[in-house]
Amino acid sequence: MIVILSTFNGESRLRDMFEAMLRIRIPEGTRFHVVDNASTDQTRAVLAQYESTLPLTVHEQPVRGKNNCLNLVLDKVVHQLAPDELVVLTDDDILPSIEWLDELQAAANAHSDCDIFSGRILPHWPSNFSPCLEPVRRYYGILFSLTSNVEGPCDATQAWGPNMAVRAHVFQSGVRFDPRFGPNSTIGYPMGSETELMERLDQAGHRAWFAERACVRHMIRASQLNPTSVVQRAFRHGYGVGWRYQRGRGRLGLATMMFRAVRGVAAARIRSIWSSADDQLLQDYHEAWARGLASGALFEYRRSRRVPTATELFPETAEQLGTNAGAGANIGD
Repeated sequence: MIVILSTFNGESRLRDMFEAMLRIRIPEGTRFHVVDNASTDQTRAVLAQYESTLPLTVHEQPVRGKNNCLNLVLDKVVHQLAPDELVVLTDDDILPSIEWLDELQAAANAHSDCDIFSGRILPHWPSNFSPCLEPVRRYYGILFSLTSNVEGPCDATQAWGPNMAVRAHVFQSGVRFDPRFGPNSTIGYPMGSETELMERLDQAGHRAWFAERACVRHMIRASQLNPTSVVQRAFRHGYGVGWRYQRGRGRLGLATMMFRAVRGVAAARIRSIWSSADDQLLQDYHEAWARGLASGALFEYRRSRRVPTATELFPETAEQLGTNAGAGANIGD
């Protein structure tokens, strides 16, 4: 088993996470692979501190983006694993239960017909948690990556970033995360990097199992609890949904998404007229999500219709093409 996670400026949360990791049962042979994504704080020093106490390998990925980090480790080590071994994927802000990895491994051992495993993600609220988010409580799962289910078969898209595992042979076949999704240092990135991957695996016929006792707590930061952060996350989630849905659907799909988005914005604005001040955040959430849906669908539609340049089609010949173009210009003169 290997555990992969990436971190960017994670100094403030990595220490708490690693201290929790020291208390869990770690299956024999497990290796933690942590990717420093060009941090500018003391993240590297914290990682160095725990290299002697945890089975930890540190990697560096200068190209920003969580999925670039995950793919870096997969490219390096996945072919060294046995096909049925687990690749556990998590984040740099979790507090695992003592039996977390044991339960994921037990589920994998008991269900050889499944390639994807998901576990519970519960919140670890900051001390200054504010009730002002009560209007959007129903969306806490999306806002804070929380999930819970009963033990048993589940939809592959129930596997979320802080607590999921995939058998090595899936990645050995060449499957990778799409770096266009997920955190990448910008505010408006499309959410849903794990969901995008899981949708592909589900279409390919891979089955999933929810391991109810494999549990982690997700550290919620105070900065995530203000209305601005909530609205931004709503937009990013809608953006990811619109982008994924639009793939391969052409003009009809775009029209469907645009109708849905316009209806969503209009409905949110109408409801906001008679909504109380306490419920305004919910309407802002709905409007931001609908705007994100439209943006994602339109972006993917335009991207799919754009004619790629020669250097995009054949990047390995970019230098040669440039040289030949220069030679041709000289001859033409």
